Order: sequence, then structure tokens, then C-alpha cells
Amino acid sequence: MHQPERMGAEPIPKLIVTFALPSITGMLANALYNIVDRIFVGRLVGPGALAAISICFPFMLFLMALCLLFGVGAAPLMTIALGEKDSARAERVMGNATVAVLAMAVMITTAGHLSIDGLLRISGASEALLPQAREYMRIILWGVPFSVTAFTLNFCIRAEGRPAFAMGTQVLGALGNIVLDAVFIGDMRMGIAGAAWGTIISQALAALWAGSFYFRRRGVLRFRPANLIPRPALLLRIVSLGLSPCMAELSFTLFFILFNHALHACGGDIAVSAMGAFMGWDSLLFLPVIGMGEAVQTIFAYNWGAHLFGRVLEALKWALAMASSYFLVSAVTVYFLAERMLLLFTNDAELLRIAAAGARISYAGVQFVGIALIVTSFFQGLGRAAICLTLSLARQLVLLIPAILILPKLFGLTGVWSCFPAVDAGGGLLALFFLLREYRRMGLKDLDGKNPDAKI
Repeated sequence: MHQPERMGAEPIPKLIVTFALPSITGMLANALYNIVDRIFVGRLVGPGALAAISICFPFMLFLMALCLLFGVGAAPLMTIALGEKDSARAERVMGNATVAVLAMAVMITTAGHLSIDGLLRISGASEALLPQAREYMRIILWGVPFSVTAFTLNFCIRAEGRPAFAMGTQVLGALGNIVLDAVFIGDMRMGIAGAAWGTIISQALAALWAGSFYFRRRGVLRFRPANLIPRPALLLRIVSLGLSPCMAELSFTLFFILFNHALHACGGDIAVSAMGAFMGWDSLLFLPVIGMGEAVQTIFAYNWGAHLFGRVLEALKWALAMASSYFLVSAVTVYFLAERMLLLFTNDAELLRIAAAGARISYAGVQFVGIALIVTSFFQGLGRAAICLTLSLARQLVLLIPAILILPKLFGLTGVWSCFPAVDAGGGLLALFFLLREYRRMGLKDLDGKNPDAKI
């Protein structure tokens, strides 16, 4: 059986596990970029350098938004085309998305170098943090084309039903980053610059590995010169579908800029350092469900294209149960083990106290996140761009930005951390409302997928 055809034939639980485990492993490996940098920097360079990396985090989110715009936008269109046995259309989508994201990466790298200090000040850099943040960012900017290439090609590889190979891209990058950080920061004492160089070199290795999937003809799709010529209508379709996760990341970027400012105003530079330590573990605990969402999105899209509607809904129910269970376990873990977990990044008593308290508050509503992530992946897999965008904008603009503007003024530093559970609970309930509304509208009463009036 060809790899794409598995998605329409294998039992759903087995298929989710088969696709999700490599995706989750890859996402965990990807999280190691942040974790390893924070461990080496926090332990060997100091709290100031850890805060400097946190100042650069909004830029990383902005870069992620770019990748999601084209990667998430292209992947379901490719998989739907494969489900309809139209590989030529899938190749057109892949070629246009890759060219577009590379062009955007070159523009971002150029613009970033021309306005680096202004960018860092907007992100919340104080005069004390600016020199180290500038040193880190100048190097990171050179790795942007490698980062977006690896990330976008990974979406394309998953769209072909090859999550294990996509996982290899992320694992290779993570392992390379660990080794290079140990050499550059630990042995060569390059400080925060060593962390940046380790990151961009490992991203280049990941991009080469992802590119080898197509150079060695490991999949069913090919990069053809004719498909690298931009097609406005096709790019508009890709962007419309990827706009929801892109807007979510962009508004999250704005949120973290405001978050850094609020932390500094309520707790000083040490509170920003605490955020750096917290985000190390947050990446590790949060990204597995994002990986699961990417995996099941591919399953949703293929079975949608093949008109196997019952399998789409069965996959949705299994994914919701798995994601919610995972986040419940992670919330309990953080509540009881926060101090021990954060010792990985620092042994400064005051920093540890602030970070542990913030972690417990931040994870109070994380159980709702699984609903929001899986429901968004569901609608993205079905190509429902308008619903995804509505969910994203409502969550980010109606919940996220007002929370960071209001809660810190009312409750100080506790209010800053409280923004996370407020947004998580509101976003999860909103996603559940949209899911139930659309489920009734689709007209699917059971899982046999035989309802002739189904509008899915």
C-alpha cells in the first residue's frame, strides 16, 4: 500500500498513533532548540543572557507565523489532492508554497539587520539587556532561510503521509544543537553568541535533511520548474487557509511583546528571566499536542478528499480524547514538580521562586488547550479557512490582548501570569462552541459516513 493510501484504510486509533508519535517526537526535538539554549545560557552565562533570549522570543514567534502561513496553508491542500489522486495539483501547491516562503525569509533577514535595535526595544529590551540580545539576534537572522526551508518542507513531507522522515529532520536539528551548544558555550566559552551559532548551524543541517527527501526521490511528489513560478490564485488559496494559524502566531507575538513589557514593569529583569526559564519547559510540555494536531490534520484532509466522512469524525474524537488527557497530566506535573523542573535552568533562589509561581498559575487552564488545538486542526484539514480565521481572531483579539492589558494592572505580577489560564479557558470553550455548531450543520448523525445529506 502506498503511504498516502494508508490514511484511508488503516484503523483510526492505529493510524493516529503511527502518525502522531513521529510528529510528537519531532516537535519535542524541535523544543530542544529552546530548552538546550536556555540550559546552557542560564547555567553557564547567567540570568541576564537568559532574559536576552526571552527578548528575542517574539521574533521567533513571528518567524513561526510565516512558516505556518505557507506550511499549514499548503499541507491540507496537498493531502486533499492526494486523496483525490491528483498528484499534479499537489506538486503545484508544494512548489508555490516553498518559493513564497523563501522569498519572505530573504526579506525578513534583510529588514531585520537594518532595524535590529528598534526591533529588540519593541520586544521589551532594556538598556541593560540590549547588548546581549543584539549579539544573539544578529547571528540568528542569518539562519532564517534555513529555518523556514526545514519547517515548510516538513509540512510537505507530512502531507505525503511520511511523518517518520519529517521527525528525522527535527531530531537531527535538535541533536546538532545540543552538540554545538556544548562545544560553543561549554568548551569554547562563546557565551550567548555560541547559542546563536549552534542554532543556525543545526537549522541548516535540518534543511539539508528535509531537502534530501526530494533530492533522493523518497516520496511520490516532485519539485518541477514549472511549479516554482508563482500562481496568484493558488497562493491566495494557500494563504487563506494558512492565515488563521499565522494570525494566531502574529497576535501571540504581540502578546509576548506586551508580556515582556508587563513582566519588566511588575518584576524587573529577573521576571523576564523567569519567563525564559518557564518557556523552556512550556515548549517541552506544550508542543506534543501541536505535533498531534499536525498529524491528525493530515488524516482529516486525506479522508475528506476521499469522502470517507465517518473516518474524519472518528479521528476527531480520538484526537480530542488524547490531547485532553495529555494536558491534564502535564498540569498535575507542573503543579507538584515546578521547582524541581526549573532547577534545570537556574539555581538562583529568587529567580526559581518567581518562575515556579508563574508556572503553576500559567498551567491552571491548560486542559482547555487540547480542545482548541485539535478543533483548529480539524477545520484546517477540511479546508475551512473562514472558521479557522474566526476562531483565531476571536481567541487572540477578544481574549489574549485584553487580558495582558487589564490583568497586570489589577493583580500585578500574578495578573501577568494569569493571562495564560484566562485565554486557555476562553479559547477552548469558544472552539467547542464552533465544533458543536458545525457538527450539527454538517448533518452527520453517526460514524458510518453514509448520510447523503452530509455537507462536510
